Amino acid sequence: MARAGECFVAAALVEHMETWLRRSTVHARISVVVEDEDPGASFVVLRDGVPSAARRFDTLPAACSDRRAALALAIALAIDAAVLDDLVPASRPEPDAPIPDPPSPGPAAERTAIRVEVAVEGQVIFEVLPEVAAGWQIGPRVIFDETFELGLSAWLTSVSGAELQPGRVDSQLAGARLDACLRRPGVLMLRGCVGVAGGVGRGMGHDVPGARETLVGFVGLLGRLGLGIELTEALALEISGDAWVALVRPRFDLVDAGEAVRSVTLPLAGGTGAAGLAFRF
Repeated sequence: MARAGECFVAAALVEHMETWLRRSTVHARISVVVEDEDPGASFVVLRDGVPSAARRFDTLPAACSDRRAALALAIALAIDAAVLDDLVPASRPEPDAPIPDPPSPGPAAERTAIRVEVAVEGQVIFEVLPEVAAGWQIGPRVIFDETFELGLSAWLTSVSGAELQPGRVDSQLAGARLDACLRRPGVLMLRGCVGVAGGVGRGMGHDVPGARETLVGFVGLLGRLGLGIELTEALALEISGDAWVALVRPRFDLVDAGEAVRSVTLPLAGGTGAAGLAFRF
């Protein structure tokens, strides 16, 4: 780089040129000198230190990724047209046409990349129900540019009991949760999420007069930290932990003569540990 700029970094340009040339090496006698002349740029292709081809652009696209792609395409065409056909005999004749202007980026270059995942997980739940319980969760997630995620999941817990003298009450939660997450992509992917969950708590009394089943609503806030391990292009293993704070807590009462004489209220705060699989589409 004779004069590098914020957008034109040698490694990034080489990566684009390898894509256009469809090979990672050309010839030891060939070199390219690039100058950033914001908003344009110029380059010279050298063979044995002697200029062989040159091109100047007064204006290039504003986005760095588009500037690099356009300039790398022009350099690749110049190498093929002016140098490689002289060094390595090719089956096709040397093109006589001038090097075309680099293509201007279309709307597709600025389009947000969107894909879908379906996640399934099992959970161990602490201090959300009266006793340690298991949980299951399944649902789709929409990923935007590999950095932002929206997910909607169905959630169900196992039955957890609590003493309600002279008997006992069994409770269970069923509902859904909505999460918004930031992601750091890679073979080891990190996720940080905030979400809200809501649904119904089911309570069933045992060994008490007039025991019956009742349904009570619940709402809670969640925070999640997770790690994703890529197994294949279409499958990832995920391990995560949730913090839970109840906004609306189910309460189950032992009623005598129309009045609550004893009650069990689900905990205010708790957490979960989870492991599961994410199927990528």
